[in-house]
Amino acid sequence: MVSMGQDFQAPKQNDTKQWTKVMMLYRHGYTYHNCGCGAGYRPSDLRELSDFLEQQEAGKGSVGKRLLQRLTS
Repeated sequence: MVSMGQDFQAPKQNDTKQWTKVMMLYRHGYTYHNCGCGAGYRPSDLRELSDFLEQQEAGKGSVGKRLLQRLTS
């Protein structure tokens, strides 16, 4: 169990595709932590996840860089 943030809305317990998407987002450093005003765009379907991650990686650099930016901002 991990804290995904106050804007996280858990999928239904038996929705394995959505839980897989949540797990993959978390493994790539994406959660729903913020001020409570929305965490920004997150893909709604598992099939959109690959494109989302590719776009984010191309635009922001490595996962380590993103983490450093989050910690220092």
